[in-house]
Amino acid sequence: MSETTAPANPSDQRSDSRRNRVRLVAAARELVAERGTDVTAAEIAARAEVGVGTLYRRFGSKDALIRDILVDGIDEVQSVAEAALDDPDSWNGLSTFFAFFSMTQFANQGIAQYLASSIDLADEETYRHNGRLRTLVRQIVQRAHDSGSLRADVTWEDIVILSRASVTADECLGVRAAPDQWQRTCAIILAGMRST
Repeated sequence: MSETTAPANPSDQRSDSRRNRVRLVAAARELVAERGTDVTAAEIAARAEVGVGTLYRRFGSKDALIRDILVDGIDEVQSVAEAALDDPDSWNGLSTFFAFFSMTQFANQGIAQYLASSIDLADEETYRHNGRLRTLVRQIVQRAHDSGSLRADVTWEDIVILSRASVTADECLGVRAAPDQWQRTCAIILAGMRST
């Protein structure tokens, strides 16, 4: 048997498979962050420089790949929420979480879409992740209320909705939002929520 017709080394195939998987995940993360969840399997594969069939072999479907990416993003938000609960200063914890939560939605269109809708509520993993994040936000807000640092009339639901308010405005009355507008809006919202 010549060298050109010898079967491929199984360890080389596994290395290629791992490399392709990493490339697909990286490409999907970039595209979903830039454009949201409506990207196509072909676009993801093209950015990863692999065939569409490779995406389906590795993940089963484009939706499964995107769901994995979104769940990873929510896990990161949850980690920041957990750190906020460990912060000895409840206001600093709430502020840090609120800024990160807002920034995540600004920087990642896919996560913003995911959080703004009730995507696939029948999906147990999605439901569990959303429920955990809601619980953490409630705890952060309760802690800030208990310390007296957060206005008594501000609810955890307000925090969730206001996190979107700081990142969604692009233009009004011909005024274009500056690139750092979300940060300014976030700071103004936080100042308005703080107990005086």
